[in-house]
Amino acid sequence: MNESIQVKVYGDYACWTRPENKVERVSYECMTPSAARNILDAICWRPEMRWVVTRISILNPIVFQGLRRNEVQHKVSPQAVKKWMQDPATFEPLAAGAGSSEVTQRNTLALRNVAYIIEAYAHVFNPSTDNHSTKYMAMFNRRVEKGQCFHRPALGCREFAADFEPVTSADVPLEGLNIDMGRMVYDIIFRSDLNRAVFFEARVRNGSVDTRPESAIPDATLRQEVLACSSRR
Repeated sequence: MNESIQVKVYGDYACWTRPENKVERVSYECMTPSAARNILDAICWRPEMRWVVTRISILNPIVFQGLRRNEVQHKVSPQAVKKWMQDPATFEPLAAGAGSSEVTQRNTLALRNVAYIIEAYAHVFNPSTDNHSTKYMAMFNRRVEKGQCFHRPALGCREFAADFEPVTSADVPLEGLNIDMGRMVYDIIFRSDLNRAVFFEARVRNGSVDTRPESAIPDATLRQEVLACSSRR
């Protein structure tokens, strides 16, 4: 794919939790391809296409920092929201403050002062003369230049908000940074019977991670299934 988009994302903190450390969170050294796609979706999303992340470049040195956070144990159900809409007096928000019965204190090994370049292209499900990848990538670039997004993108956890801006010549990957991060989540295939997580061997080479589907997913059938899956359900 010759055409692609690039965007710089950065923030004070980030955490992309390793699956084997989901209770006491430990972050990967770099964001996952699915997390990068979700950031792109927050900026510009359309149901007739999905973003395919081809490269993630690390701009700042990797620095871990331990945090202790209050996390709620449950999600708010749609039924509870409908009840609150019908009778606002019954509204009872989930509280993460000290003393709440919904709170669990957990340690997090997060990343501090992060910055990345995400490179991707638009995969259109049913391309035509009026529905093509160039159209969506131009739309994305306009929104980045204006600072527009559908909702504020996050760096892993929702409270770790992300800023974004166009890439400049001063934004270069950390040359000489080489890390084997092990098995990393590439994406999730949403199926009617059972969802499937797809993993790949993530390696940082000269500050960048090659996340092209043809490189990360050797199985051609599985690769096509990932590309055919909508980015939102």
